[in-house]
Amino acid sequence: MPDMSRTISISLRAHLHVSTRSGRVTITAEDREDFLIESDVPLRDDKISIDPAERVSIKSGRGGSGRLEIRCPLGADVSIGTVSGTVELRGEFDAVRVTTISGSITIDRAELVDARSVSGNIEVQRCSGRCRLRTKSGHVFCERAGVARVSTLSGRIHLGEVTGDVHAQSASGRIEVGMQGSGDVTAQTMSGAVKIEVPPGVHPSPKLRSLSGRPRFDCEEGDDCKIRVRSLSGKIEVLPS
Repeated sequence: MPDMSRTISISLRAHLHVSTRSGRVTITAEDREDFLIESDVPLRDDKISIDPAERVSIKSGRGGSGRLEIRCPLGADVSIGTVSGTVELRGEFDAVRVTTISGSITIDRAELVDARSVSGNIEVQRCSGRCRLRTKSGHVFCERAGVARVSTLSGRIHLGEVTGDVHAQSASGRIEVGMQGSGDVTAQTMSGAVKIEVPPGVHPSPKLRSLSGRPRFDCEEGDDCKIRVRSLSGKIEVLPS
């Protein structure tokens, strides 16, 4: 019977690096002191390695494809690279980096996030620190972030609650930003609408430009932060939350 699972005992601060071509990758961070690796194809010894810096490297079998399910300690650092596989991270992580061409990315909670996809959607529930999200034709959703830098060509951008600075850019997608502090906001789109919600007590300095209509600014002006929005043909709204 081929070995389809493996348990690795290692330092709680070990870095997990996963590489696959077309398989689904699911990583769950939980209260444990080891790594449990399961796959729907045999896990060969040459596909799993541990270097002196305590980086656990895992490659899926059968030419780089196959489902991988990994359970790791809470707060682990994770790097994932895949061509067309869906990536899902459950639980709480430290630094997360994910790169895929056509797969979607879902991240539950992390301290730092750098996620990039060519044609897949990206969804992050909570990123306590810096959150960098980039996709060409997918949508981007982030419910909570410290600092957000997000870009897409034709997809929608939704940032629910951001406490720090925001930089959002889209060619034809709608941009929505919910401010939770007094960070600066920069948003730019060619044909999409932009909506920014400002929390009570924050008085921003606005600079809004649109070629297809007069921007709407319903907040009290001040110098608490800067809001810079530019759109060629989309509606611009800056409203109190």
